[in-house]
Amino acid sequence: MTDDTTDPTVCDMAGFTGVIGGRWKLGILCTLTTDGKARFNELVERLRPITPTTLTRQLRELERDGLVERTQYNEIPPRVEYEATELSATLRPVLETIAEWVHTHSIHTSNSTEPAGIEVGQPA
Repeated sequence: MTDDTTDPTVCDMAGFTGVIGGRWKLGILCTLTTDGKARFNELVERLRPITPTTLTRQLRELERDGLVERTQYNEIPPRVEYEATELSATLRPVLETIAEWVHTHSIHTSNSTEPAGIEVGQPA
């Protein structure tokens, strides 16, 4: 067993989970990398039962970390779209592997307060 303080893999994983470790971030990234651009209300609908406040917080963190791009259009009514960046597109193979693992091990959420399942490649 290695000492966690010197194992670079542990340090790298801590950085990874620090960026995508939010409760809803994987679902947001799966949705945007699979389905492309989405408006805020579309994301709320696809990621139900996420609350608008939580979605806003998670999107801001993903935007800050360079994984999501927010485009605001100066229209009436106002329109905002979110999309995956090139950086987050590089996570797609990882997201697909996680989705396959979830499917293989029949992991389902039965509690409506849990995040939506990861279904990369499936339309939302």
